[in-house]
Amino acid sequence: MTEEPENLDVFPTKYWGNLTDHAPCCLSMKYAMLNTVNNSWTDGEQQQKVCDRALAVNGASQDSAITDTIIITHSMGNLMLAGAIATGKCSIASSSTWVGLSGPLRGSMASNYFQKSCKNETNFIVEDLVAKTGYCPADDGIISLAYEGDSYSNSELDAAYVEAQKAYRSNVDALMCSNGFSGLRSDRQWWYWTLGTIASHHSFKNDGLVEFYSCAGGFPTSDFGNSYEDKFYVTKLNHADTAFRNGDALLSKAKMPVKWFECLL
Repeated sequence: MTEEPENLDVFPTKYWGNLTDHAPCCLSMKYAMLNTVNNSWTDGEQQQKVCDRALAVNGASQDSAITDTIIITHSMGNLMLAGAIATGKCSIASSSTWVGLSGPLRGSMASNYFQKSCKNETNFIVEDLVAKTGYCPADDGIISLAYEGDSYSNSELDAAYVEAQKAYRSNVDALMCSNGFSGLRSDRQWWYWTLGTIASHHSFKNDGLVEFYSCAGGFPTSDFGNSYEDKFYVTKLNHADTAFRNGDALLSKAKMPVKWFECLL
């Protein structure tokens, strides 16, 4: 995966949807592009890069405190920032806001499933499918997302998860998670339907890759609502939808990530 040494004004791939037109209160929008495939979220160098990118957005940020910045993290990015805070590499000042999207704060059973598939321990259909995605052999990024307490994890990774969850709960201001993977219409919708069904998740309350329980990171279910008007938003979106790349549903309030983002700001 490509990594850019500096923040970008425009993200070069379709990973993110159009955020710029839906953030009128922001003076500028910057994107960080880091290699989350070949590096573990616990890697100290990668965590420092997350801090450096966030600190660079506002030149007034002093020392290691991120000030007057809205930070938006998706998927493993949540763990990288939480891990960086937990290990003292940077902090988020009260003038900043952290918006978390689909973070695997307890890991992902999809990681376990990919690792099994790469060892030919599932079934030939899935093994062929995973192989075609380029996830085999499993790289450090995938391996580091092994589910907390499961056989593919270890005591060191489990301890890192616990500390990251504490930092997450102490600093996150708004969250978007999913308890269903029906998602929005897109050319990848089928992929998340498949993963949500067969990837040995502990529950069907997942976005295809990340379970709601993992994304919540220790926040109680009662903190979440199923409307875009809720700061802690539980949706029926898949993992790609929560990066805003497929817009909003016309009617379902549980599938309106862009409108939710606008309401936050």
